Amino acid sequence: MTRHTRDLKQQIERVLHWEQSSHWRTRDFTHLSNLVFHYTHQRVDAHSLQNFWQSSVVPSPDSLDTLARFVDYDDWADFCTRNFYGEVAADGEMVLLHAPMWEIPMRWVVAICWFSVIASVIVALLLVWKH
Repeated sequence: MTRHTRDLKQQIERVLHWEQSSHWRTRDFTHLSNLVFHYTHQRVDAHSLQNFWQSSVVPSPDSLDTLARFVDYDDWADFCTRNFYGEVAADGEMVLLHAPMWEIPMRWVVAICWFSVIASVIVALLLVWKH
């Protein structure tokens, strides 16, 4: 259940587009509680949310259901089912069945964009030069 709760926190953080959760204050958890209520029509106490994020206290099953609904799942069981990945022993090594999500570093995105612009300019110059 620890892996799933960590995944749930990450998905909520992605939806919010806020600063890192390690910098959240009490008012942020209150705001999150209000957002969850506005979206799901069910309340999750701000103090429970703060405990969940800061001390990894697992909230009640009803709270997990509500938080899963906040990120567009039917309930906690649906979240766990659709985000299942595990480990399997293969020749003595542990292999993930489904790798955790990863993000491309922003500097790579910028470098790829610049490379594509330079490549386009070079191709355009070669086409003009050949005519």
